[in-house]
Amino acid sequence: MSKVDFQLLIAIAAPLLIWPWVPAWDQPPNKSILNAIALFTLIPIVEEVLFRGLLQGWLLEKNWFSKQEAGVSRANWLSSFAFAAAHIWQHALILAPGYVLVSLVLGHFRERYRGVLVPVLLHGYYNLGLIIFTG
Repeated sequence: MSKVDFQLLIAIAAPLLIWPWVPAWDQPPNKSILNAIALFTLIPIVEEVLFRGLLQGWLLEKNWFSKQEAGVSRANWLSSFAFAAAHIWQHALILAPGYVLVSLVLGHFRERYRGVLVPVLLHGYYNLGLIIFTG
């Protein structure tokens, strides 16, 4: 029998408490089937491969970036700030700290599971919740 990952359970449950307090989007996404597919599958795959797979993975190979700051790798910090910066053009600046926080969680699971599958699934789940609760 496999061991339960309580950190992952928290990462799944915590947004249920946060989503109702997230401000509505300035321009809610179009709720077409193609947009839904993009938000829940394509965007998480592309962003996680770029930010967690390529950028964070490359940084983790560098000794300085593999060191921890406040319990988080420097690679995760840098890729999380890059992730937030990439979203500023599309969303209100006040949401940037939330993007950093979500990215740190995704980056944690990228390192914990040594891959991007879990971050991709969490990212898709987080996007789904945002659409349901704030769209």
